[in-house]
Amino acid sequence: MENLMDVKQVAEYLQMNKMTVYKLAQQGTIPAFKVASEWRFKKELIEQWLMNQLKGKPGMEKLGAGIKSGHGKTVLVVDDEEVIRDFFSRALTGYKVLTASGGEEALDTIRKERPDLVLLDIKMPGIDGIETLKKIKEIDGSIVVIMLSAFATLENNITAARLGAYTSIAKPFDLEEMQSVIKVAMISEAETKETNPHLNIPKKTRNRK
Repeated sequence: MENLMDVKQVAEYLQMNKMTVYKLAQQGTIPAFKVASEWRFKKELIEQWLMNQLKGKPGMEKLGAGIKSGHGKTVLVVDDEEVIRDFFSRALTGYKVLTASGGEEALDTIRKERPDLVLLDIKMPGIDGIETLKKIKEIDGSIVVIMLSAFATLENNITAARLGAYTSIAKPFDLEEMQSVIKVAMISEAETKETNPHLNIPKKTRNRK
C-alpha cells in the first residue's frame, strides 16, 4: 500500500490543481480507482502516464533530430521529480545532459561543470527555483536559465526575468516549443559570449584588478 497516492499527493506530484486531478480520474483519463468514495492512484502508473503524456506531445518524434545542433553543449536539468529528469535525459540526445534534484545540488554541479543552459523548476523543496536562479547568475552570468513550472505566476515570471532568466515555460511541456526555445537560447548564449566575454566571469571577480 506504500505506493498508493491520494488526490492531493497526485496533484502535488503532477503540479496540477486538485480539481483537475479529480476530473481526469472521473473521465478515466488518468489511471485511478476508488476505495469507498475516495480516489486512489498507484504511483508507478501515474509516473508511466506522465511519461506517456510527455512522449505523446506533438514534435516528440522530431526532437532528437531537431536538437543535434547542440553537440558539445551541456544542459543541466533541475527538478525534484525523477520522471522529469529522466525524460529530459532521454529526450535531449543532442546535448550532454546533467541532472540535479534540488537547488543545492544544482549549484554544486554548476560550480564544477559550468553548463551552457539550465532547465530549472520553480517549485522545489529547500532552495526554490527563484533563489537558485539568483545564485546561478552570481556564479556565472552567462549561463542561460529557462524556468519550468505548472504554478508560474506573473509575479514569479517578472522576478525571474529581472534576475536574468531567458524565459519561463509552463508544465506540461509543449515539446515543439521546448525544442525551439532551447535551440534559440543556445544560439543567444553563444552570441552573448562573443559580444560580452566578461559575462562568463563570476561577478565577485569582475572588479578585481
